[in-house]
Amino acid sequence: MKFNFKYTLFFFSLIILSACGNEYDTEEYFDLEELPAYVAFGDGTTNNAVLETLVVDEDAGSASFIIEAPAGTLSDVNITYDISGTAVAGTDYNIVGAGSITLAVDVNDFQDRDQVSLDIEILSDGVIDGTKTLTLTLTSASNAEGSLAVGRGGTDFLKSANLEISDVDM
Repeated sequence: MKFNFKYTLFFFSLIILSACGNEYDTEEYFDLEELPAYVAFGDGTTNNAVLETLVVDEDAGSASFIIEAPAGTLSDVNITYDISGTAVAGTDYNIVGAGSITLAVDVNDFQDRDQVSLDIEILSDGVIDGTKTLTLTLTSASNAEGSLAVGRGGTDFLKSANLEISDVDM
């Protein structure tokens, strides 16, 4: 029987390497917590934590924001929001059903990225009145299962959306 050093070294290395390893106790190193179901503003495609201000001219006709429930929902979600800023409703913009919107469940959405578009009609007033702002802030959300958090994971991230309407009458 001939002694084969290569095979012996290979098996010895294999034994040593298999004995080397980290045994992690997830309770010791990680604090995993499930985020609550929530609704938040988003762009429908990315997972940014900050939504850029949407800038439109007052003759743009319309602007829209997406409100999404990234974890999905089993029933329609009723969402309420506050409106603030320097833009005047009926003069600078119109929102049908201002103050609330319903996110309807799409049973064919297999990615569970349920979302609704909040559409804003931009009005041109023919008056030189400078740039106007509009801020939409989510205040509450609920569905048949109960209330949902607003903002990403129930935080202030993506809880507000800003619109800047540039004056074209100068």
